[in-house]
Amino acid sequence: MTADALAAILRRSPVILLDFDGPVCSVFAGHPAAQIADDLRALAYDQLGLLPAALGGLPSPHDVLRECAGVSRDLALSMEETLRNAEVKAVQTATPTPGIEQFLAACQETGHQLAIVTNNAAAAVHAYLARSGLADFIQHIEARDPSDPTLMKPNLHLIHRAAQALGVSPEACSLIGDQPTDIRAAQASGAASIGYANKPGKSDALTAAGADVIINNISELTAAIRAR
Repeated sequence: MTADALAAILRRSPVILLDFDGPVCSVFAGHPAAQIADDLRALAYDQLGLLPAALGGLPSPHDVLRECAGVSRDLALSMEETLRNAEVKAVQTATPTPGIEQFLAACQETGHQLAIVTNNAAAAVHAYLARSGLADFIQHIEARDPSDPTLMKPNLHLIHRAAQALGVSPEACSLIGDQPTDIRAAQASGAASIGYANKPGKSDALTAAGADVIINNISELTAAIRAR
């Protein structure tokens, strides 16, 4: 049933949108996200002389950055720069997601356009794609807006921007992501959503978020897109 549903989604989606961390690579494999989140909290403490309650206990650096937008614009800009530099460093040791190159090649062979839609910094995405030799597969990169962290997913902004850049409506797109925020952004925009449950517990979370279909391996996507 999953294979049929997946093939049906891909048949009606000339544009494939990929989240970066998870579906393409494990960005923080060698540079843990939790440590970066702690570093951002330390930056907040240094600049403000205290740690705002909204920034405490968040394991994701993107969540810390998003919450910071409501605390201090100047701090958010400093935090954005720090996070961007950390992500650029992290992708130097990022590990590729098994099967991703084969899937990207299959998309190319079947005439699909590909875009990366990510809460990560554009510089980090470009650096990883250049290092991994995957840049030629990707037609567009829509990364977080450094001037406004509230536009990160689950906001639909990045999906709309990517669809517009590729000349289609969001309804012509499928988003592949491993976080509930990806699924919610897809739903809000009208795009189809494919949940990538690459770790224990993610399937339940992605299902609860409303993913149209759940996969456990990127190879499932490759088989489905070639079965068209």
